[in-house]
Amino acid sequence: MNTATVKNIAPSTGFDTTRFGRLEVTEDRVISFVQGMPGFERLKRFILIDHDQEGVFKWLQAVDDPAVAFLLTDPTSFKPGYTVPIRKGEIEGLGAENADSLITLVMVCVSQGAKQLSLNLKGPVVFNADNMRAVQCVIDRDDYPSNFPVKI
Repeated sequence: MNTATVKNIAPSTGFDTTRFGRLEVTEDRVISFVQGMPGFERLKRFILIDHDQEGVFKWLQAVDDPAVAFLLTDPTSFKPGYTVPIRKGEIEGLGAENADSLITLVMVCVSQGAKQLSLNLKGPVVFNADNMRAVQCVIDRDDYPSNFPVKI
């Protein structure tokens, strides 16, 4: 292996989780939150893990707390036309030129024996995949409830 190849390999990070056991990921896969999420301000480093082969659901697993993980999904799969009125400061914090290059996922709530799902449309998580930065936005709109029911 030549030295050019070695320089391009990102260092690996290993950490334990309560749901997935021990995980090894390269540092370039770690997502850094610009600000901590409400209620989890101290946690800034996460990774995304596919829940299913189709990629409909993903886990946002905290690197620095083995018990913290959130189930996420693309809101447009369940609410066509869903958009995030992202503020200019949030776009700048994500290091994005504009909102078009950002990825939006929302948290999934599973209740009543996994028979009912709802989405939190008021608190989307917006990612810039180019630099692995993210922020959770808060949307104050009546048509975006925090418990939008979905059928599976």
